Amino acid sequence: MHVNINSSTFAISWQRFFSKPTANLALRIIFMFAGLICIALGIALAKLATMGTSPISSVPAVMTEVSEHFGIPMTMGMWTFVFNLSYFLLELALLRRAFKPVQFLQIPLFFVLSVFVDVWLGVFGPMAPEGYAQQLVWLLASIAVLGFGIRVQLASDLLMTPGDAAVQVIAYVSKIRFSRCKVIWDVSLMSLAALVSLLVLGGLYQVREGTIISALLVGPMVRLIDRAFERVSWLVPPASRTLIAPLCPAEDAEAGFEPALGDMTASDYAE
Repeated sequence: MHVNINSSTFAISWQRFFSKPTANLALRIIFMFAGLICIALGIALAKLATMGTSPISSVPAVMTEVSEHFGIPMTMGMWTFVFNLSYFLLELALLRRAFKPVQFLQIPLFFVLSVFVDVWLGVFGPMAPEGYAQQLVWLLASIAVLGFGIRVQLASDLLMTPGDAAVQVIAYVSKIRFSRCKVIWDVSLMSLAALVSLLVLGGLYQVREGTIISALLVGPMVRLIDRAFERVSWLVPPASRTLIAPLCPAEDAEAGFEPALGDMTASDYAE
């Protein structure tokens, strides 16, 4: 006999318990870090596939190749931290007085992301794929895991990593829609990564067809997983109050950008 879990005693008890402010916040923190760990796994799988990483990871991936080439002791996780820190400082510089101190919590967020990138590379490094077919499978797996991680992090509705937060700030300052800024941001990062790879390494490393495939498929993957999440939306009950103030002032929402993570849906990310 099929039982609709949304009307089950378990679902009702779950929602009742996690609707309490403290429990709700704790649950959202768990979702946020679970999403981050999945995102880190997606980044690591794409790096090991060597077909090209997603646009947001392309520059750290190329700089990791540069470090290995010149014997510089900098890992993928370290470069991920460095570039996320630079994106965070960009937010700070653009928002100035509008920057809210609570957003400093982004720092431990991308620290965890960076650490787990190296953790997953250490775990799966010995099993790195050989041959184009295996590399393609790993790339597609990375896209699926990355899409899942992004959707789980969105469900937390707390903080964004600087890679996306910087785009929101640029959209706020420029009055350009987030989706359009995201495309410009991704193309700029891919172009920078390709330029560094060509000039320093003499060829395209970690910026290949996989980068384009990731750019095209991660968004639809987030949408696909979002539809699946609709069946278990009860897992994260609505918060009784705003837990973290929006990254950008909401009064300019009519300008066309999406000012807060809570206003940012899977469809917005995938546009």
